[in-house]
Amino acid sequence: MNTAQQLRKDIEACEIPHLFFDTLLTALEQRIEDTLAGFAPKIERISGPSGVGKSSIVASLARKYPESRIEGRRYIPVLIVRVPQAATPKLLPKSVLAALGIKVAASPTAGTMFDLMVEQLRLAGTRVIVFDETSHLVDEGSRVPPRAASDWLKELADKLDITLILLGIPRIEKLFSANEQLPRRARPVRYFRPYDPRDEMQMAAYASCVASYGEMFATAGYPISVPSQILTEQSFLLSGGLIGVLADFVRELARLLNNVAPRPVTYLDCVRAVEEVSHAGSPHQLAFQNSAENNADVEPAALTQAYAHVLSRNTMPVTIRKNGGIQQ
Repeated sequence: MNTAQQLRKDIEACEIPHLFFDTLLTALEQRIEDTLAGFAPKIERISGPSGVGKSSIVASLARKYPESRIEGRRYIPVLIVRVPQAATPKLLPKSVLAALGIKVAASPTAGTMFDLMVEQLRLAGTRVIVFDETSHLVDEGSRVPPRAASDWLKELADKLDITLILLGIPRIEKLFSANEQLPRRARPVRYFRPYDPRDEMQMAAYASCVASYGEMFATAGYPISVPSQILTEQSFLLSGGLIGVLADFVRELARLLNNVAPRPVTYLDCVRAVEEVSHAGSPHQLAFQNSAENNADVEPAALTQAYAHVLSRNTMPVTIRKNGGIQQ
């Protein structure tokens, strides 16, 4: 493996958490600890755009609460379940059983499948279920109406007296508007938003993420020659503040160097890399669209528009002000 390939490996393995990652993770861990200690369970939900860092939260919870064995029996106090696309009344409990490591060979009714799921969760001592990609339940064309999906979640929580943690993009809220009883069992939604360019602390944190990636390139012998402010602002136009999109851009930048001897990374390299990344920010001002970095300055309003575009695409409320700012 050459130096450039090792750089790619290092970048792909690198996780730079969002500024508010620890706050959200700690809140969920406290809820889990309360539930495991026997306190009243609650439904938690984290709503945010794809690429903001929700999957990293799920991965962290999976590492902290692994499966174990007690007197030879499996003990899974916290179960991680990925909700499948195009979920059906049968697929929902089947996905839970699959997370438990149980395969169902026959094709029982939805009711039988639900009862089997409940029995197996009790045997595993499960007290918390983390549902990743819960918004799949309210995708367009979903085979489970929002009311039926919310009823299913409510019945599961009530039947086992357990805590549910739901993560998904903002349309997850349809589950709570479809069932008047579900919100009473849940705390208010925790929003996980992209970095806000109007907030100095958040923009400094985003710049720190960019700098951290830059240090990895420099250590490997590929220092980025683009001025840090230009690299930060141009990548923000691309990402709209989504740390996952920034990571995609950096991975593509490293991929371009795969068979290249150590040398400085140029602005033109960034122009080439951005062609391989889905643009998340506003389509009215694309990232690295100027061929030369001496014309690459970005107006603050453009950064705000990139951020606002991410929110509006994800049905998160945003109001555009005349001065170019936004109000959520």
